[in-house]
Amino acid sequence: MPRCPVCKTLTDLVKYERVPIWNCGTCGGHWLTHAKLDVILARREVVMPGPVKQKMIEIADASNRRDELWCMACGRAMVKEQFKRWPSIQLDRCTKCNGLWLDRGELEKCQIYWEHMQDHPESREANVAERIAILDTRWAERKARLQDAVEEARVVSYSPDAPRSLLGAFFALDAKLKDIDPGPEV
Repeated sequence: MPRCPVCKTLTDLVKYERVPIWNCGTCGGHWLTHAKLDVILARREVVMPGPVKQKMIEIADASNRRDELWCMACGRAMVKEQFKRWPSIQLDRCTKCNGLWLDRGELEKCQIYWEHMQDHPESREANVAERIAILDTRWAERKARLQDAVEEARVVSYSPDAPRSLLGAFFALDAKLKDIDPGPEV
């Protein structure tokens, strides 16, 4: 069993969309090859709702490191490589064995971006900066709508007519969030 290049704990062989890859249970990173990544991207076994996609992108952005990693297969220094044409996704690649290390959430972020490109062929013609700007704008709009709903629910929960139990307050917030239009799928 190889050790994680980030936290040095033992990794586990898991199936991700029926593809065997190495996973670190401590930091949540994944080790795989380009070929396995292509197979995962070609499959669509799991459908992620919009809020889940947003959360996965936030997790990936937060976990992206700048420090150099060493390949868990051959021990060589890895280089940062941009995923397809998206500079916001930087994967670690071994120059000798071509293994890839994806930090927590990056595999899902790759899938989200790739599936969006497949679902919206018109966006293939747009340049990378435009695509990123469009996606960032949509995420910001969704986040703002959710924050507004949470703030409104917080105000309602302090009103004299608000439910007095914690569970009642939760259901009031949940009802508010369900009323939000999720907007176009990204």
